Amino acid sequence: MSKDDIVFPGSFLGYEEEFVAGANAYENDGSLFSDSIGQRTLDEQKHEANVQRFTNDVKILDKDCVVIGIVSLVKMHSVLLDIKQGQKNGQKRTVHDRNGSIAVFNISQSYVKSTDEMYRIGDIVKARVLEVTPYGIELESKAPEFGVIKAFSVKSRAPLHLIDGKLRDPLTGATEERKISSDYLLR
Repeated sequence: MSKDDIVFPGSFLGYEEEFVAGANAYENDGSLFSDSIGQRTLDEQKHEANVQRFTNDVKILDKDCVVIGIVSLVKMHSVLLDIKQGQKNGQKRTVHDRNGSIAVFNISQSYVKSTDEMYRIGDIVKARVLEVTPYGIELESKAPEFGVIKAFSVKSRAPLHLIDGKLRDPLTGATEERKISSDYLLR
């Protein structure tokens, strides 16, 4: 590969009279240009100008992605999360918008009297993406595998341990309620 074969977005590839735009190439006013960083390949047989990309496609969060986030605010009818990571079908996803929210009706299958009984600020939560909008990411945690995966005591801020189905503070012995994930970390 010579230095001349490396192209960048907008690099000239050839004329429309000679070639048609192939993979990662586009036509504008009779000229062909690259839309990616990569190696220029001109197929003389098919009369096609292509660009073989050097980089992988960036995959962002979309519907049904599983995210991990930290509760940043608990409101009367919703919980706000600062999303830290996401994945779908085992593939890591890029988090482009860190603001996620779980509405009170998307927290649990059962009736939720108060959002602060289910989540507290600082809890680490696993949730599923319902919808990605320009205003934020809507999440839900109804399924058993979703919910708090690590909680902290309201009084001592020590990590809570799951003992006999209840979250217990190891320092004070007090128990607390949360929407606990089946993947809770401290057992």
